[in-house]
Amino acid sequence: MSKMEALKLSLIIIPLLLTSLRSIASSPDNHRYNVGDHVPLFVNKVGPLNNPSETYQYYELPFCGPDPVVQKKESLGEVLSGDRLTSALYKLNFRENKVAETLCHKKLEGDDVAKFRDAVINDFYFQMYYDDLPFWGFVGKIEEDSWTLEKKSLKYFLFKHVQFDVLYNGNQIIEVHAIGDPNQVVDITEDVGVDVQFTYSVVWNTTSAAFDTRMDRYSRASSLPIHLKIHWFSFINSVITIMLLIGLLTLLFMRRLRNDLRTFSTGDEEDDKEVGWKYIHGDVFRYPRNKSLFCAVMGVGTQLLTLVCSLFVLVCLGILYPYNRGTLCTALVILYSLTSVVAGYTTASFHCQFAETGWERSVLLAGIMYAGYLFRSAFQSPCATKRYPREIPPLPWYRDTPCQMFLGGFLPFSAIVLELQHLYASLWGYRIFTLPSILFIMFIILILITAILSVGLTYIQLSVEDHQWWWRSVFCGGSTAIFMFAYCIYFYTRSSMSGLLQFSFVFGYNACMCYAFFLMLGTVGFRSSLMFVRYIYRAVKSE
Repeated sequence: MSKMEALKLSLIIIPLLLTSLRSIASSPDNHRYNVGDHVPLFVNKVGPLNNPSETYQYYELPFCGPDPVVQKKESLGEVLSGDRLTSALYKLNFRENKVAETLCHKKLEGDDVAKFRDAVINDFYFQMYYDDLPFWGFVGKIEEDSWTLEKKSLKYFLFKHVQFDVLYNGNQIIEVHAIGDPNQVVDITEDVGVDVQFTYSVVWNTTSAAFDTRMDRYSRASSLPIHLKIHWFSFINSVITIMLLIGLLTLLFMRRLRNDLRTFSTGDEEDDKEVGWKYIHGDVFRYPRNKSLFCAVMGVGTQLLTLVCSLFVLVCLGILYPYNRGTLCTALVILYSLTSVVAGYTTASFHCQFAETGWERSVLLAGIMYAGYLFRSAFQSPCATKRYPREIPPLPWYRDTPCQMFLGGFLPFSAIVLELQHLYASLWGYRIFTLPSILFIMFIILILITAILSVGLTYIQLSVEDHQWWWRSVFCGGSTAIFMFAYCIYFYTRSSMSGLLQFSFVFGYNACMCYAFFLMLGTVGFRSSLMFVRYIYRAVKSE
């Protein structure tokens, strides 16, 4: 090959290589762009500021839209989260400034004006996504009419110009904001048709922030430094107080239990009368009423406990993070489906410890069909069960189930109320929970407190010769969920949320969440009580 032919070949290959490299380096998938490249912008939803769960599709308000409107293909989690990303007329090419660019000319009829005015009255915001970065802006503003002297009147204005401020670092987008220009508005106080020219501007500026940290600003915006310090101080204070309480209760409880076991082993009849729980050894392992329902509660509670722990593992691994659209809902659906096996196995195996048949009904109650007979095992009882149940002596009112549920639920709730406030502010507000590790630690502490209190309450119940502890241990362990739902009511009344839709969302979802916690903590309460009961009666049998 001659030099001239080699030169011609290189002149052909080099542009092709540069073109291919440009297409590889410049893509919405890797968030790298060249000057003038098209960057996808999607409009998502609108809704009132005070009701975060009440959202509508962007084009339910008569904004300027393309024809036809193209909806972005979304994942299951994005659909469950209420995201409906659609195309828009805005053109924000990479590093191209625009000034007063016309979006569209639109004739707003009386009905359109009324829709925009209702949106402004309710403090409607809009949400968009640019290069997978969420940003928000307001639809309009409200001003007092200073010329009216007889009575106070309000005027409503629609923003007809939006300015996009975009920050970039090299060939990557770091931050984006949308600001409605208060000087370019349209009066929509009256239901009168009006011609509107919607415009927008785009301003690009450089920043030194790294691409990997561009999501951090959403976390910083939801937690001010002073609030973060107070949060850490309150958390450490709560943990120290809780651990001291747990240590004190455990010390007192273990000392009393040792005295009981020592009294029993000495055979002293006068001291032996004070140990009441040993008299019911023939009834304490009697199967509970509604056996199928009880097994289903154990199965679903174990499933939900596995689900929550798996979610915390995903958060610690960095798979779930703020504003990763739909990942939390997707993870919930997938993990719930996978852990259904845990519910089926636990329910069927627990039922088969009591009876050889009838496990199907328990599994159906747990919500899934599973071949539980393959995992059959016998119930290990240290003491034989009598044929006829022992009569329970009359008990004072403070030893009844409601009083024990109050005690078993209030103490764990008081330990988690601080984190519950932050969790509700994240679920039903715009605050991002930026410290999942603290939430995980408090969840572990909640389980420990529930287990210790359930064991203590079961011991008190057995000491007065009440052998019906199976269901009561579930109720006492899960009673924390009742206090959680009561706090939800308090949180709603103190917030600015209103309307039937938001009311239904808040109390409907919180009822489901608190019911899940009831099943989880009820399972923890029973499992810990069962281990304790087996331990003490095994110790008595060995003596």
